[in-house]
Amino acid sequence: MKKIFLLLVLSAVMFSCSKDADDTDSGLQDFTVTINVDPDYHFSKFTKSLTAFLSDQNGTIVASGELQTGQTVTLKFAGAPSAIYDLSYMKYDFLDFVGEDYFSLTTFSAIEQGNYTICARPIIENSNDEIYINIENTGYPCLVTSSTSSSGTYGPENGGYYNFRSNLQDSPKSDFYVSFKSPNDQFDRYFWQRDIPEGTTFNLDYNTLPEVKNIVSVQSPSNTIFNYALEGLPTGQTKNTFQPIREGNYPGGIASLSIPVPTNIFDSYLFRISFGNDNFQYFKDIHSATIPTFTQEPNLSFMVNNESASTFNMTINGDAAMYNVIFRGSDATETVFMSHAIYGEVASEVTFSKENLRINIQQSYPKLSNFETLLLGTVSLTNYSTLSSYKDILKYRIQGKAYEIPINGLYEGVSKQFD
Repeated sequence: MKKIFLLLVLSAVMFSCSKDADDTDSGLQDFTVTINVDPDYHFSKFTKSLTAFLSDQNGTIVASGELQTGQTVTLKFAGAPSAIYDLSYMKYDFLDFVGEDYFSLTTFSAIEQGNYTICARPIIENSNDEIYINIENTGYPCLVTSSTSSSGTYGPENGGYYNFRSNLQDSPKSDFYVSFKSPNDQFDRYFWQRDIPEGTTFNLDYNTLPEVKNIVSVQSPSNTIFNYALEGLPTGQTKNTFQPIREGNYPGGIASLSIPVPTNIFDSYLFRISFGNDNFQYFKDIHSATIPTFTQEPNLSFMVNNESASTFNMTINGDAAMYNVIFRGSDATETVFMSHAIYGEVASEVTFSKENLRINIQQSYPKLSNFETLLLGTVSLTNYSTLSSYKDILKYRIQGKAYEIPINGLYEGVSKQFD
């Protein structure tokens, strides 16, 4: 259940609403945030409400309201010209199949006034009815070795067969890559074709598929857990539509990888890795023309000196731009769960007090009346090689917009779990 909660927390992308404040004092200045929610944005079927709160540095709520798909709302407050404001979203989900309530509060510290558009999130298709590849002479059992989402049936008949089904990444046509491994072969074999119309069926002999003889070796620092995903951008591709090549999960750690990668198909690669020891992990997303043969730890570190949300303090080393500190808790029955994620700008020493803010927001939710304190859950630092400004990164977070890493770009960070 903790994993479900973490997923709900990490996928929480929310919005803001309006309450007008009259500027009745000549010494005050309006602070206005306008948020547009994309008409194509889809809420989870478990989501009961999404509410936005504008607050000052004392945690006082100065404007609030609930958001809806396709609506534009404005948060406005007249305060001192030097005032700094936070924007918070409270997402309430009820998982009816287990009878549990999840309240996910996200605070964006020191926001800029202006316009924000909450983007529609891509819908992950899993109908597996847009491409069909029926293969004979596969040997038995034949495996799909690329990290392609799919379904299929296989058996020993006809020298071994595999009836493969999947979705295309674009519509109505798309390129498509998938690899297989026969127990009778030393190397993987792959299927690759451009501009495939939806609903196309291919009937193939396994032995006609080209082999993947190019093996890329990747070394890693010492670790007790390692995960990776490798995707390729096809040659001449004008959109960032990467094809899944390989992925791996090694809960006991691994010193090196051997990844089969075909030649003459991909111009560049997106390599996502995370590795670490126990509850301390590093992560990197690298977009480059070649696959790196060695993964280095990011030059980032931190030390938490005070774990309380009311007097939180940590010291930071390295080139991170943003921190994310998450507090978590549950009621005595473990049927009501709450988290509070706080984004802020990195400095050599970070101190904040956000407990009053959480308590003030909780007053709008009777089920949270007994949540007096949340314990520190996770701390992470992140850095983008092509986005050096905290404000630029924060805007992506507020809008729920995925950042496309350009060629030779890098996204990296470090994270530690405390609970």
